[in-house]
Amino acid sequence: MMMSRFMSLVAALLLAVAGLMPAGCDSSVSPRGKLSGDAAEPLTVLVAASTREGVEEVVQRFRDSTGLAVRIAAGPSNALAQQIMAGAPADLYLSANEHWADAMVDAGLSADRQTVLKNRLVVVAPRGNPAGVRVLEDLVGDRVKYVALAGEQVPAGMYAGEALETAGLLETLEAERKIVRGHDVRIALAYVEEGEAEAAIVYATDALDSGKVETVATIAADTHQPIRYPLVLVDRRPVRPAARKLYEFMVSGEAAAIFRKYGFEPATAEN
Repeated sequence: MMMSRFMSLVAALLLAVAGLMPAGCDSSVSPRGKLSGDAAEPLTVLVAASTREGVEEVVQRFRDSTGLAVRIAAGPSNALAQQIMAGAPADLYLSANEHWADAMVDAGLSADRQTVLKNRLVVVAPRGNPAGVRVLEDLVGDRVKYVALAGEQVPAGMYAGEALETAGLLETLEAERKIVRGHDVRIALAYVEEGEAEAAIVYATDALDSGKVETVATIAADTHQPIRYPLVLVDRRPVRPAARKLYEFMVSGEAAAIFRKYGFEPATAEN
């Protein structure tokens, strides 16, 4: 059951990314009227799965004020960066960690970059917490059969692995074959929502967005790399003025206020 659900979700996600459309819904935002030239082609924004809802509202606000069309595709940061580096058309890229933004810079694909958001890791369980998970150490208890994490190359999975290693639990959980991996953090969350895993390590924002899980523990920030979200203005040579306009809006205070509604913390030069 778990494997079949995983494969169906992965297939849907890959189709969504390939088509530059979001998994599970149509996040395209259409223009208000007839546009021409630079504005005629919709902007394409590729974003980390954990940011999808916040980005959709930010983009809707941008559309309301400009009339420009925007398409959003959400998925794992590593897969999206690799798509862009392989030639997929994109105007903006919002990553869940700095590594993949660095890769874009190293590939000569960044016209501008700014870290805009921060997040935290939490442990979630199904409503009622049937396994009684309260701290990380409870994950190795007999009542926990599966712990869901995002993929090893996906930022959420990397952060979770670091936290478990710091706590001295990763090797034990791997030896007991308790860890199940989702293609991105939303699929890891879905395992718990559907009762297929007793716990998952996900972003605090994902837990906040789900009505089917409860947060049972918050993971100390000093047990893993800082969770920061850099926004990259993709260098399409030349950068389209409409793309620059959206980039500037997404790093604005107005956009930051929207992201706060979804549980994200603003990033500043000091943190």
